[in-house]
Amino acid sequence: MFKIRNETKIGLLAIAAIALAIWGFKFLKGQNVLTTSQTYFIRYENVEQLRPSSPVFINGLQVGMVKDMYVDPDDDKTIITVINLEGRVDIPRNTVATIVSASIMGGKAINLEISGPCSGDDCAKSGDFLIGRTKSFVESIIGNPDQFEEYLERLSVIYDSLANPNNPKGIGKTLLSLQHSMENLEVLTRKMNILLDVSTTGIGATFDNTAAITANLRKSNESISALLGNMNTFSEQLKGANLDQVGQKASGTLDSVSIAMTGLQNTLLSAKSAIGKIDTLVAGLSSGQGTAGQFFTDPELYANLVRTSRQLQLVLQDLRLNPKRYNTVKLKIFGKNKTPEYQNPIEDPAYQMLIDSLEEDYRLRAKMIKN
Repeated sequence: MFKIRNETKIGLLAIAAIALAIWGFKFLKGQNVLTTSQTYFIRYENVEQLRPSSPVFINGLQVGMVKDMYVDPDDDKTIITVINLEGRVDIPRNTVATIVSASIMGGKAINLEISGPCSGDDCAKSGDFLIGRTKSFVESIIGNPDQFEEYLERLSVIYDSLANPNNPKGIGKTLLSLQHSMENLEVLTRKMNILLDVSTTGIGATFDNTAAITANLRKSNESISALLGNMNTFSEQLKGANLDQVGQKASGTLDSVSIAMTGLQNTLLSAKSAIGKIDTLVAGLSSGQGTAGQFFTDPELYANLVRTSRQLQLVLQDLRLNPKRYNTVKLKIFGKNKTPEYQNPIEDPAYQMLIDSLEEDYRLRAKMIKN
């Protein structure tokens, strides 16, 4: 079976990426390399911030894009604009390419104004120059400036008809009612100001009386504090003369001592139960019951732990003496692997440690069989 090498796959992937990048770059510049197109040239005195890749429309339908823009080398004033149209679009020779505002945000576009269909020699050929014209932002919105006064007259007539109070469908009556409401609001505000001026004297007198009462309370503050202090002293004396309270305190103390003795007795019982459980656990461990008991009494488990410790020591010793055996990464991208294989040293201390470990294992096994 035919097998594609990795180098071939990478090469094909690189070619596809380059082709995609070229197509994307051309598309952003207004050129679609996958479809046929026709190129036309246009001269403008002022391009009104038109840029490459701006759209080209015919009656609102985008049929192409601006390919390039440069200054005419013959006069160094005229701007020559190059546009690309789709191959299926035919335009007459007298087509006018007008620069218009594409949106309120300020984007520019080219609108092709066509007088009618064309055929044969009446159609413009690729590479021909078209008639260029620039349309201002106001003209793009309202159309021909000569009709601006007519628009204003129509707006004036519409406003007069809407603002007329005798027109039942207009807003004249609403505006008149709003005017009357504002006048009534003004009269009401004036009356409120007069009422507040009259009430100012009464409000001032009320505040003065309140201030006088507050001053009298401030002056009597010391007398009130002394009266409260005397009442507090008398209450404490009555409280100290209550003999029943002393007996109640003594009874409460005895109850607290009884509760404490009961708690101590419960604590001693709990400690005795815990000590009994510990004795049972220690007896089970000594007799080898359960996993923990086998861990303490099984000699084979001890031997396995010793053997594992020796093997781990051998691995650490080999890692210290031969670090390249563990940190070498074999990579294979193009062709065969170039990393040399690891060669064992002639005198490796790990070998002697392995022999000693095997001898120790044999000795432990013999001891276990003998026992």
